[in-house]
Amino acid sequence: MSRPRIRPTFSVPLALDADSAIQEMRRRLEGSDWAECTKSRGRCADFFIEESERRVWSPHLTVQVDAAPDGDRSRLRGRFSPGPEVWTLFMFLYFGASFLAVIGLMLGLVQWQSGMETWGFWGVYLGLPGIATLYLVSRIGQELSSDQMEELRGRIDTLVSGLEADDEG
Repeated sequence: MSRPRIRPTFSVPLALDADSAIQEMRRRLEGSDWAECTKSRGRCADFFIEESERRVWSPHLTVQVDAAPDGDRSRLRGRFSPGPEVWTLFMFLYFGASFLAVIGLMLGLVQWQSGMETWGFWGVYLGLPGIATLYLVSRIGQELSSDQMEELRGRIDTLVSGLEADDEG
């Protein structure tokens, strides 16, 4: 069973230097059916699902090609995440629930130390289940979009086919 991750990542060693690798990937991308679902600038690229197939939980894949220390090779690093608007909403809700839990804990401890009624602990009782619920929703979203994640990863595998390094470098 794979380790739970909020934003799954992967890495592919490439035999070319970073600039040559990204240029070759762009050249290959021009002839593909999914060139319109890709945005690229510098050594970075974003791959999206086609608009007609996109759902709220649909992923997008961000890849970056970094130079290896020796300069003759490079490494492609990819990270799956939800769409930027969904990611922003989730982070806002995560920080909100975390803030509620921490403030509730601090207020509840102060109230307890002062001998007052400890209603501040309700922040903890609401914040922690909120965080757990958000995590569960993100895991469900990953399961629902696993086919689209595999499709995006397949696009990368097609683009780097033949460019991979034989070893880790």
